[in-house]
Amino acid sequence: MSRTTLGRVLNEFEKRDWIRPTGDGYTTTPAADAILAKLVPLLETMEGIHNLNEAIEWLPPPAHALDLRHFRDAVITTATPDNPAAPFDRGLALIRDADAYRGLTSTAIPSYVQVLRERLVQEELDVGGVIEASFLETLRNDPERADPWYDFADAEATWVYDGPVPINMHVLDDVALIWLGEHDENDLEVYGLLESENPSVLSWAESLYEEYRSEADLLDVVMLPEE
Repeated sequence: MSRTTLGRVLNEFEKRDWIRPTGDGYTTTPAADAILAKLVPLLETMEGIHNLNEAIEWLPPPAHALDLRHFRDAVITTATPDNPAAPFDRGLALIRDADAYRGLTSTAIPSYVQVLRERLVQEELDVGGVIEASFLETLRNDPERADPWYDFADAEATWVYDGPVPINMHVLDDVALIWLGEHDENDLEVYGLLESENPSVLSWAESLYEEYRSEADLLDVVMLPEE
């Protein structure tokens, strides 16, 4: 802004007792600090809502506990006409580059399971996951899908939670991935993937994972179909 406009603004702020002159500039007053303490979080929340856009409707219930301002830098990948599988491709690429993986899911994508198993067996990835107990029924009905899970059981890399898991998410090194969509009966219709490196989102995701893992049982081969 011009010097004239800046001078007018500073004079107005000084009249309102929001700033005080110092030797080489201005400093905010306690009144201004109180206003900023309320205003800045509100502005950041609006930025988070704007960034999420329609994806705010797709957040899984546990994520509603997060302050929306923490999503202002989140990256959301959705399907495109050229690549309907864009969210799945993005998540898979991140898993392939990660050093550590923690997952909390109600189900498991076969392509993800294969990559996790390969990298676990080759000792390239530190794997830990919590899966909803109802998913084991899927494996019993489709024994071919159960093959990688014997390696997870042998490595003590998977826990089984006896109850509903209301979110599908992954924590990879310093990024949290949250699947976005709507639940249709027992299935999740995926609309996108939210990716966040925000420390508050990461801390929340890690705590949620540990909460479910502490109440889960280690996957045992006896829980799986016979090999």
